Amino acid sequence: MHKDEIRARFIGLDRINHLAACSKSPMLKTVKNDLEDYINDVINLGNPWDLWTDKVNYARRLFAKIINADPGDVAVLYSVSSALNAIMSSFNFKNNNIVTSDLEFPTTNFILQAYKKYGIKIKTIKNDNGIIKSSNYDEYIDENTIMVTAVHVSSLNGFKQDIDEISKMAHEHGSYIYVDDYQSLGSLKIDVKKSKIDFLASGTLKWLLGVSGIAFLYVNPEIVNDLRPANIGWFSQKYPFQFGSESINYAHGAGRFENGTWSIPSVYAAIGGMECILDYNDIEGENKRLFSYTLDELDKNNIKTLTPEQSANIVAIPLKNPQEAESILKRRYNIITSARSNSLRISPHFYNTFEEIEAAVKIIKNEFL
Repeated sequence: MHKDEIRARFIGLDRINHLAACSKSPMLKTVKNDLEDYINDVINLGNPWDLWTDKVNYARRLFAKIINADPGDVAVLYSVSSALNAIMSSFNFKNNNIVTSDLEFPTTNFILQAYKKYGIKIKTIKNDNGIIKSSNYDEYIDENTIMVTAVHVSSLNGFKQDIDEISKMAHEHGSYIYVDDYQSLGSLKIDVKKSKIDFLASGTLKWLLGVSGIAFLYVNPEIVNDLRPANIGWFSQKYPFQFGSESINYAHGAGRFENGTWSIPSVYAAIGGMECILDYNDIEGENKRLFSYTLDELDKNNIKTLTPEQSANIVAIPLKNPQEAESILKRRYNIITSARSNSLRISPHFYNTFEEIEAAVKIIKNEFL
């Protein structure tokens, strides 16, 4: 598919230089249409429950295809936060620990800390100049480690971890591995079966071209029946319409991790985004080219970054006031970036061009450095 054809599928790329897929992707025309379809379905059909259920299951199948999973191994939730809370509620915490790192998105660290009141110990690996060596995990994991968290790509600086290697180390110690794939899925390929991942969570707001309010959780079918989550809802049950229940009868597969009624508008929108991702075969290759080009342009202009060598998707530029820079770029130049901590992040996706990257780098240099 030609670049012009790809760009024509989005709204506003003819006037906006959108370089912030790490925060929110631009809107697809099909996603806008999907959201309008939701409104029209409610107006015209009243309570189209069967239609909604069909769409939820179709979205589940699309996500499963992207990660090479079976649809029955995917739960549909509201956010990665709800996914991780559901996982945590299924564990026995006594005398156990969880290994994590300080390059995770804050959601992970906050949730893990909250569960310390149940007796779990949290062991946090500290980054060294923005990176964590895979061998660091081996130093922290022990026979009491119940789960290892491994963010695939860090939203802080784009650091990319070797999931296969970390997964192997976790399993050698009898631990589960949880992967937050929000900053990579839709840009980088991942195969949950090949990588032997136990849990993987991601939403559609960023690289999967959807909206907020929906996330997906993959659960390894080899372990799912051993897990009894407490953070649940009526859709986690085999008989969700059973009133006055005095027992738990979990739904099949990853469905036991689901909660209440899904965010149906978000489901509609997620479908269009994931269909677009599946339509294009070389997103990973194109994004690697755009990422490398961004680094080269910054280097040519003597602009330093916080992005280490082993990285993908996100380039972090240290600035004195990145929030102000983000605002100025948006207001004056129609360039969308994303400030985070002490840096301004540029994150091109497959719809971006080399010319857009050049223009942004030039303005950043002239305005803020």
